Amino acid sequence: MPVDTIRLQAGTQADAAPGLWNRPYLLLTLAASLWASNFVLGRALPAGMVPVSLSFWRWALAMPIALPFALPHLKADLPALRGNWPTLFLLAALGLAGSNTLAYIALRQTDATSALLVQSAMPTAIVAFGFLLFRDRVSRQQIGAMAFALAGVLFVVLAKPGAGGALNAGTLLAGGAMLSQSCYATLLRRRPPIHPASFLFLSFAAAALIMLPFQIAAGTALPLGDVKGMAALGYLALGPSVLAFFLFNRGVALIGSGRAGLFFYLMPVFGTVFAAGLLEERISLTGLGGFVLVGVGFALSGRRR
Repeated sequence: MPVDTIRLQAGTQADAAPGLWNRPYLLLTLAASLWASNFVLGRALPAGMVPVSLSFWRWALAMPIALPFALPHLKADLPALRGNWPTLFLLAALGLAGSNTLAYIALRQTDATSALLVQSAMPTAIVAFGFLLFRDRVSRQQIGAMAFALAGVLFVVLAKPGAGGALNAGTLLAGGAMLSQSCYATLLRRRPPIHPASFLFLSFAAAALIMLPFQIAAGTALPLGDVKGMAALGYLALGPSVLAFFLFNRGVALIGSGRAGLFFYLMPVFGTVFAAGLLEERISLTGLGGFVLVGVGFALSGRRR
């Protein structure tokens, strides 16, 4: 897609561009699929790439990809950043550095399908954080949707065979990643008033800076000699990072954050398909039951009030 098209349209209400760029449900579905692939790829990468290094290199490599879109706006946006740097770094810590690092650590200890099903509780957590932090109104319909979605997650986590079900360190860390990302999504309304492309690039830069001390401590170099490893890192930087955020931001601009957040329910659906194809993971009856409950929650959330 041309740079000028993305730069002008991302995060605006403009509707002159034809085709894909004006189809919010398709844009948000694609974003959900890209974010789901992040979990599957995080599970598939070799153990030699430690989670903190994976997170650092993802954001470091995303920076030069996002820079051409942000460059025309950065100078004009600098005055608006005065006094807003703490907010920018907090958002980067929650939604980029923290949540993804926790997710990558979790994926070393649990399967991708379980981790993704935990993520389907994100719309519920966003509503809860909105009420706690901003006293957002919560309707009975939202409460019902939250109850079904949460029941689906708990069903999968607790109903697996074995002591404690699937409730282990991996699923707990996946829950931490989900809560961190949900808090980011809730606080996003407080982001600095700058162009979306500038915000995206500066968020990547802040996340890379946050992860830099951990990367230095880990000492894992960029795997230049590993073709598959470099291809995976390149995909993470381009797909689930730059492209997914542009698609999601455009979808939010078209239909609003509340309705756009419902598409997080689709992540475990895509993730299960990807995990079956790439990792040979198979969905169990408990997983299927969890999907049904989450699906009911998604349907309730999407109904017009």
